[in-house]
Amino acid sequence: MNKAKGRKTEICFTIHRVVYCAIGFLISAVFVEGINAVPFGKSINSYMVATVAGSGIKGFLDGVREKAQFSWPTGVVVDNKGNIYVADFANNLIRRIDSKGAVATFAGSGHAAFADGKGRMAHFKGPDNIAIDKDGNIYVADADNFRIRKITPDGTITTIAGSGVKGYQDGDGKSARFAYPTGVAVDSENNVYVADRGSHSIRKIMPDGKVVTIAGNGYPAYLDGQGVKTHFHDPISLALDQTGNIYVSDSGNHAIRKITPDGVVSTLSGNGRHGYKDGVGKGAFFSWPTGIAIDGAGNIYLCDSQNNRIRRITPDGVVSTVAGISIPGFADGPGYNARFSFPTGIEVDKAGNIYVADSGNNRIRKISQGGILQAQLLLP
Repeated sequence: MNKAKGRKTEICFTIHRVVYCAIGFLISAVFVEGINAVPFGKSINSYMVATVAGSGIKGFLDGVREKAQFSWPTGVVVDNKGNIYVADFANNLIRRIDSKGAVATFAGSGHAAFADGKGRMAHFKGPDNIAIDKDGNIYVADADNFRIRKITPDGTITTIAGSGVKGYQDGDGKSARFAYPTGVAVDSENNVYVADRGSHSIRKIMPDGKVVTIAGNGYPAYLDGQGVKTHFHDPISLALDQTGNIYVSDSGNHAIRKITPDGVVSTLSGNGRHGYKDGVGKGAFFSWPTGIAIDGAGNIYLCDSQNNRIRRITPDGVVSTVAGISIPGFADGPGYNARFSFPTGIEVDKAGNIYVADSGNNRIRKISQGGILQAQLLLP
């Protein structure tokens, strides 16, 4: 009887040890997988993904959180009060989400047309990306109108550059031409920078309205170098750091390019070939990177659209995955389990929260650091 009891105890102990080792292996696997996804500190922290607004149904409807509807949102910014502004591309609108999650139409009539004016009296046609300055003015890359627009905090919309005729021509604001402007950024001196996808170039709009080309030359290719002697291929979005460097999502080249204040163009990450791989510099792979943003520490966050992931690049060029898996879909939760569908717009607020225009899901998502991976072993 005692031997049988002892044998049973030994078997139970062995089973528990196997289970414990298996759980330990799973935890280790998650930890190793997460190393590329999370900025580890003293604990096993994970980025957590949540939905800010949008039902997932493509359409137009103002409302609170999941009751609202978007149609292919592509740009997102956050103001100093925590309001989120969204370029709702297919609805031809600029929407606003307040701190309570209420979605309202801020600018645009919804008609695919062109007209300056105030609030819903103005018209946009394919507003693609947006930027915000220190005074709360919003700049819109109004792609299908071939113009760059400005919205003041009271909702007044004006055109700062672009004749409305598709083309590639520098000059004063009214006569300058854009070939399909999709990305926009603004510096502290109110210079506006434009990723003109259609002309494969990066343009600059000075405060007096004059438009000049600072990199690229109208021909799609891949070449680093100086100013207009360089080549881009479908540059879609751009962002500025605190020292005036410009970072460009060079989508057609599947690379992130850097332009210094004196016009030197180099490749920060990616190598011209599409794929998916974390790594350092040109050892990393992207597949159609689009939206790009920079935090206060100089980390770059971007939408790796065809990979359905959000990626991060540290100032020294280390590329990692923040959230998402290769399969398109929708799922909130820890970053390594979350799912996106062709995300294209991104912003980082002062607290380090990441906001994503999840275009294919017609939702606005928020990624924040939090959540601790835990495993509990249940013993008799």
